[in-house]
Amino acid sequence: MVAEFDSLPDAAGASFPLDSCRVLAIQEHGDAGYALFDTRPGGEPYLYEVHYARRDGRWSEGSSSNGPGWHLLDPDTELGVVTVWGEAPPGADRVRVELDGERREEPVANGVYLVVWWDVPCPATPAAATSFRVRGEWVLGPTWGGSAPQV
Repeated sequence: MVAEFDSLPDAAGASFPLDSCRVLAIQEHGDAGYALFDTRPGGEPYLYEVHYARRDGRWSEGSSSNGPGWHLLDPDTELGVVTVWGEAPPGADRVRVELDGERREEPVANGVYLVVWWDVPCPATPAAATSFRVRGEWVLGPTWGGSAPQV
């Protein structure tokens, strides 16, 4: 039997023991939900995503992965959600991510970035972080070493 919850935060809180992980982000879109976790908060981050669904007003956990990508939401329309996330370089406060020619800019929080596209078909090429703003300067990503070019 799959556990069901009144709210998406309650469902996310039950996915992992909260004393051994931290919730980095929760997003809700209609009857679909998403959470990004750091399952190794005491050391180098180990990021893990979980998808959720609401049916009859109750939230339950669906698929999960230790990598970003596309997840089917509606088999009838073949639309889903694209996630792209990862560790940002030290000092980064913003990230730019591209998917099929669309660029989005989002904040970096706790050293991690997350960008989500809802209701999209499976992309031909994966979304990717293209640059990070570090101390006010945009640098190419994800290979952002100290001598990365500015953009």
